[in-house]
Amino acid sequence: MYTGISIIVACLLAQLIPPTASNNSTSDRIEVRYARAQMQLAEANLNRVEQSNKRVAGLVPSSVVAEYQLDVQVAKTRLEQATAGRSASEFQVWLQRAAAEQRTAETTWKKAAAVNDRVPGTFEPLDIERFRLRAQVANLQLQRGQTLVNARHEAQLQWEIDLLDNQVQRLKEESRQPATFITGYPFWLW
Repeated sequence: MYTGISIIVACLLAQLIPPTASNNSTSDRIEVRYARAQMQLAEANLNRVEQSNKRVAGLVPSSVVAEYQLDVQVAKTRLEQATAGRSASEFQVWLQRAAAEQRTAETTWKKAAAVNDRVPGTFEPLDIERFRLRAQVANLQLQRGQTLVNARHEAQLQWEIDLLDNQVQRLKEESRQPATFITGYPFWLW
């Protein structure tokens, strides 16, 4: 996991080093190919969950499908920017990611609270509070990013690193907990 974080940080730091003129055309083509591959992967992942829902109606809830749809939107934006040769608006892709993270956290919190209203005790009150706090952190993270739209590139990069760190912390929290099951389905399926 830390290797992945190191790679991401190295990629972010590499953005600080301007490419030489001779590398621009090669790196542009690679950026377009990379963005296209990311978009194709996002579309394939979305197709997978949609097919699962065709086989078994409601297997993957609409909130999870919406997350996959957001991944496709972000990937399409990145491809459009790479194709147009616009790297200056890369920060917009990060803002889209932060917005998607915020919507996901908000949905998770509200769905868990709604489930508890229908079936009291499904989630511990502490878990509902954790979901609420996760949504609050994601909302504030998005607001922080929105204030940096016209900021120095270094400030934007620091925010991007903070966003990644927040996501890593969330993943660590989730991986440390025992799997939660509701009526035989993993937590993410409700």
